[in-house]
Amino acid sequence: MKKYWIVLWLVSCSFNLLAQERLRERFLQQKKEFVIKRVELNAEQQKKFPALYEEYIFKQAEVQKQIRQLKIETSMLSLSDTEINADIDKMLKLKQQELDLQKEYISKFRGILNPRQMIAMFRAEREFLRIALRALRDD
Repeated sequence: MKKYWIVLWLVSCSFNLLAQERLRERFLQQKKEFVIKRVELNAEQQKKFPALYEEYIFKQAEVQKQIRQLKIETSMLSLSDTEINADIDKMLKLKQQELDLQKEYISKFRGILNPRQMIAMFRAEREFLRIALRALRDD
């Protein structure tokens, strides 16, 4: 009977993780569509930008996921000072990785977008996040 409950629990966790991953992918897809509409791309830019932006936001989301997981682990009071310091170092490395990723893709975006479109992209990202947070809060 105990094995039955363990298997049931594992299956339940698997479905939950799958649902979260699908929700995350849908969120990123909606973000991409929202940003692309706001940037006002010409025909040539429409061929290049969407794939590059999608690549960027998925890589960015992976780094941010690692940062969130580390924050959860760091919040545990049972860690020793050495473990907490190690987590702080990991956090700094991840933040640097996030910054390096942003620099890399800004350089790539410059080859496709003009400066005004890049500003529109950054504004659209912030606006999308505000709308998403407001929707979560209102539910």
